Formats: sequence, structure tokens, C-alpha cells
Amino acid sequence: MDASEYQSAVLDHKDRVYSFAVHLLRDPEEGRDVAQEALVRLFTHREAVIPEAARAWLLRTAHRLCLDRLRQRAARPQAEPEVLDEIAAERGRPDREAAGRQLGVRIEAALASLSPRDRSLLLLREVHGMPYEEMADTLSVPLGTLKAALHRARERCRQALLSAGVHP
Repeated sequence: MDASEYQSAVLDHKDRVYSFAVHLLRDPEEGRDVAQEALVRLFTHREAVIPEAARAWLLRTAHRLCLDRLRQRAARPQAEPEVLDEIAAERGRPDREAAGRQLGVRIEAALASLSPRDRSLLLLREVHGMPYEEMADTLSVPLGTLKAALHRARERCRQALLSAGVHP
């Protein structure tokens, strides 16, 4: 990957990497740090990365960095970071904004109750729309294993949402 391909990869994927890290870590500052570190690592390894694989490479790197940070958090107990409460809601009517915000908080709580692996799977597929094959490559798991794990993650999330009073 040459300098212009690196620049293109950064411009194309920086927001996706940041969003993934923020949702997984539930902390914008740590998400920013992880995204920056992933981009620096891409620069360091740019000679070995194929431009077409930059997205998967960056998300795999961000995923591993996030898991490292989550393990560090578990090793030293600390206060839970504030839940992101900026949920995209229908504008104009305060009652709908409040309902949308409340639903967003419940969804965020359901995601927070999942393991980091389950949260990663749901974010990559449902938020970022990543194809199964690319997810399997990103997370370094066989395709069949990925599909089974994603199914279980969806079911756990569904159960958490039902428990929180969110019904289809």
C-alpha cells in the first residue's frame, strides 16, 4: 500500500473504525484512542496490507485493541463510563424524541449486557453491514462458527430487549 492508498484507506474507514470502537468500549475518548492507534498501526504495516483488505484489517486491529482495553478494565475495577445518550430520534415532536431516546437507552443497555464478542458481532453485521465472509476474516474465525455465534448473539440481544420491555 503506497502513501496515496493509505490516505484513501484512512479517509474511507476512519469513521467506521471510530464508531465500532466507541460502541464496543462505550466510551468516546477510548474509542478515539483505539481508532487512532489502529490507523497508526496501519501506517506501520502499510507495506503488508492490500488496499482492498484495509477495512477488514483496520476493524480486526480495532477489535483486538478494544478487547485488550476491556481486559484491562476488568483487571482494575472502575466506574462504568456514561452511556451514550445521543440517539438519532425523529425531530419535531418532543414526545417522539423522548420515546426514541428511551428506546435508544434500552437498546444501548441491551448491547452493554452482552459479552464483548457478541457486541462485536452485532456491531459489525447490523451497524456496519459487513458481509459474513469479511466478518469471518476480520475476527479470524471460520464462516460456520461466525454464523452460529452471530445467531446466538442476536438471540441474547433479543432476550435482553424483551426483558427491558422492548417488544417488536
